[in-house]
Amino acid sequence: MTEETKKRGRKAKPKYEVVCDEMAHLNSINFDMDWLGTLADQYQFDKFEYLHKFRAFRCYKAGQHVDWIDVNDIALLNGKRRLEEIRLRHQPLSPKRAIIQYPWR
Repeated sequence: MTEETKKRGRKAKPKYEVVCDEMAHLNSINFDMDWLGTLADQYQFDKFEYLHKFRAFRCYKAGQHVDWIDVNDIALLNGKRRLEEIRLRHQPLSPKRAIIQYPWR
């Protein structure tokens, strides 16, 4: 009789990359990084780059910047309240070019 050895499963590597130098700030406002995974799955984003002055993530698809989403919009899409006041806004994309669909648009 031979005993079968069970292979230990590897932790699944996220299919997207997050570039962020402000993790301490995002943790302080209770931002959940798993929310980015939901967006990546839904819209096939492969990279997020956080820009602190806008409190927003640049969303990339196939290495090209395609849309913006700020921390408040991500929270609202996930059933939470706004996380903080954003004083400096990023340049919004036209609704024709925008990829992320918001229920309030």
